Amino acid sequence: MSSSAPDITTAFPPLKPEEESLGFLLSDNLRLTRRIAGRYFEQYNLTLAQARALLGVFRWQGIRQVDLADFMEIQPISLARLLDQLAERGWVERRPDPTDRRAFQLYLTPEAAPIVKLIKDASCEFQSHALAGFTPELREALFLGLNKLRENLTALSKEDAGKNESSKEVPEQQDSSEVNEK
Repeated sequence: MSSSAPDITTAFPPLKPEEESLGFLLSDNLRLTRRIAGRYFEQYNLTLAQARALLGVFRWQGIRQVDLADFMEIQPISLARLLDQLAERGWVERRPDPTDRRAFQLYLTPEAAPIVKLIKDASCEFQSHALAGFTPELREALFLGLNKLRENLTALSKEDAGKNESSKEVPEQQDSSEVNEK
């Protein structure tokens, strides 16, 4: 039985990098980065999510749990589990937020210093390998471009959030007598 479907290798020739979608390129690079980082941290009995949470607390000592969850783009309950694991290891402590009795702020403990150093060293090593063959000018252009891209996407994200908020306006309620008459 022969098929009349075209051979996919000839029907769709491979894309050249400059013709690829920005979204696909960013997604592929993020996927590969996460895969490599995940393998690296496994040897230290640390997940990538745990490492990201530790670095978030390191960057923003005193950050509220809800804000770290938002930054990490995970649900607060998922972050709470991660923080429980990190607290059990003695690396993170929760302190009540003085401005909101329902919230907690996060701080690294002194015991976290060696693991944060390990994560930062791994990040530097990864960056060195990832940027191998880049000239200093190309590295600078890459970082300038990515920072500008983040700025543009942040503005676009805020624009979209504003549009979504305005579309959620509640329609006026009808008088119950009008509804009954119809």
